[in-house]
Amino acid sequence: MDRKRLVLILAEPDDEHALYMQGLLTEDKHVVRILNTAQYPSDFALSYGPQSNSARIDFPDGQILDWNDIYSIYWRQFTGVSPSTLPDGNQAFIAENDSRSLIESMLFALPGKWVNSYRAWRLHQAKPAQLAKVCSLNLEPYLKIPRTLLTNSRRELKGFAKSVGQCIFKPVQGGAHTRILTEEHLDDEHLENLQHAPVTVQQHIEGTDIRVFVAGRKVMACRIETDSLDFREDSDAKIEPHALSREVADACIRIARALSLVWTGIDLRLTDKGEYYFFEANPSPMFMGFESRCRLPLTETLIDLLIR
Repeated sequence: MDRKRLVLILAEPDDEHALYMQGLLTEDKHVVRILNTAQYPSDFALSYGPQSNSARIDFPDGQILDWNDIYSIYWRQFTGVSPSTLPDGNQAFIAENDSRSLIESMLFALPGKWVNSYRAWRLHQAKPAQLAKVCSLNLEPYLKIPRTLLTNSRRELKGFAKSVGQCIFKPVQGGAHTRILTEEHLDDEHLENLQHAPVTVQQHIEGTDIRVFVAGRKVMACRIETDSLDFREDSDAKIEPHALSREVADACIRIARALSLVWTGIDLRLTDKGEYYFFEANPSPMFMGFESRCRLPLTETLIDLLIR
């Protein structure tokens, strides 16, 4: 067994996965601290010396964390910073920018084993760039990419839908479930919404959802049987282990590496023809529900990444 480690978890204090990991690591005598960046700068202090890349975090309960003592960081959630309430709007703007700048500098500079890094998270925030990076890997024939368009142009959207056939649509960044694009969505009233935000429109791929967890070079997959277009809407979805070919597993490892992910949940879809399509790679996948229903050793694998 490794010597006891100090693990920092970035998350909201009531996050189920963060509390679960904290409990397991603490039970094994590791020191764990959950850091909610949204409480900065009002509830904790951060000091940083760029020349030596040395820093410390002072918590309100008196605990002080020296950066060099932190062995690993589990990126569960990044919650930004708390805006300062100041009477002068310009001062409030500067205060929030300065707070965010120092927190983001911590995310760039904090040494230790990151699961996952700020770079990986930022790339996920720019999902179109993430998809373009995966496309550049040329993973066919083992993994294909659905034809995709991101736009707020009525003309481009209509032209894409006409040329592709059945499509789905979803937000560019996420936050809402996938929906089938219908003729009604292409009428002028609905397309007015494009003046407020762009949309992701994608070739609809019929098939079975496959969730692939990649941890370093370890690959574990499960099959999700559901009648819902978006399996997240089906609490009764059947989940069971799924065997991947070596070629598809290697393609998933290549995706994780290209996106700087040491731990990720990759969403694929398997067609009746045996073809796999890639949708996205999540830098902080929820895993407890998958593990409890298909018995993959996901917790053990994540702990290994953090402390061994």
